[in-house]
Amino acid sequence: MVSRLLSYGIVVSLRTSQVIVFTLAVCAPAWGADADLPALTARLEQIINSSHGQVGVALAHVESGTKLSIHGEQRFPMASVYKLPIAVEALTQVSEGTLEMSRQVTLGPGDIRACCTLSRRYPRGGVTLMLGDLLELMMVESDNSAADAVLKLVGGPAAVQRRLRERGFNAININRYDAQISLDMTGVREAVTDAQWTLELQRRLIAEVTPTDLHAARARYTSDPRDTATPDDMAALLVRLQRGDLLPWPYGEQLIERMSHAITGPRRLKARLPPDTIVAHKTGTTDVVINDVGIITLPENRGHLVLAVFVMNGGPVSAMQTAIAEIAAAAYESFTGTQLPPPPPKVVKAARKKRLPTKPLGGEGGRPAHRRKSVEK
Repeated sequence: MVSRLLSYGIVVSLRTSQVIVFTLAVCAPAWGADADLPALTARLEQIINSSHGQVGVALAHVESGTKLSIHGEQRFPMASVYKLPIAVEALTQVSEGTLEMSRQVTLGPGDIRACCTLSRRYPRGGVTLMLGDLLELMMVESDNSAADAVLKLVGGPAAVQRRLRERGFNAININRYDAQISLDMTGVREAVTDAQWTLELQRRLIAEVTPTDLHAARARYTSDPRDTATPDDMAALLVRLQRGDLLPWPYGEQLIERMSHAITGPRRLKARLPPDTIVAHKTGTTDVVINDVGIITLPENRGHLVLAVFVMNGGPVSAMQTAIAEIAAAAYESFTGTQLPPPPPKVVKAARKKRLPTKPLGGEGGRPAHRRKSVEK
């Protein structure tokens, strides 16, 4: 599954204030060498310029070393994308022997967060799960309760960020538990201790926030450097994961496998790609931030394409998702030479009609869980 990057040398370097494009030649089949990077860059810039809000893109073809970055050095809130480095830390500790996949964790009332299986089945806690089960929940359906449980097990935000810095990822910040991010993002100013925390309390406090305070909280959230990343650093992490030098075998492969079964984000990276395309990805979702980062397996032995796309303050959620889908489609076409069919009219129509809800309540990174029939539409 994991392809190894061979030695390379720099061939071309093109730099502007906003765009960085360079290609690396490898002593191996030229999987991505025939991609027209100037044309792709122009197409991505057109998509970004026609989108509302801020968009950051980092692209890397793992086998050839080809890279492209547009606003890739800018910081964006990760939302639930931050669960990816948390999972990496957990699996690193498993590989080192300090944790075991069979380690059991008991969740009480104060450990349940809004969104997904655990909050639906065990709203007051009272369930014991193995670490492997928690990783499955947090990576496949972005379960917030599972994510905070794993984060606590590995030593908290400081432990994850320390490892990231040791590995050279200086632009990925892990600072808070998901519970605190949710309260901060929705304008809850009341301090809540672990002993006080319940799902009912979270919902009550969020419901009491005024629209004015909610608007101010969202503005703070999108400018807060905590729990943010740059597309460039996130893409670099995914490249190392695919290459196999971020996690030892078989843990990297296990993480990629879980990501390939993610049920969130069907209208993002995967939306316009052929249905049989393997996309190992992690989404992040709030009412003002829509993200998707992942590894796309290209057809006909063309290698793997890493994409990290962050969209912030881009209007309706559907519009931000459409921007990600169009960016992924453009990249796929460029690296495969395949012309993809246009999006169906009903998708375009839905993107025009959908509007933001007035107030989020849990969900993946804050999306309204009570309004959704599935984890994420």
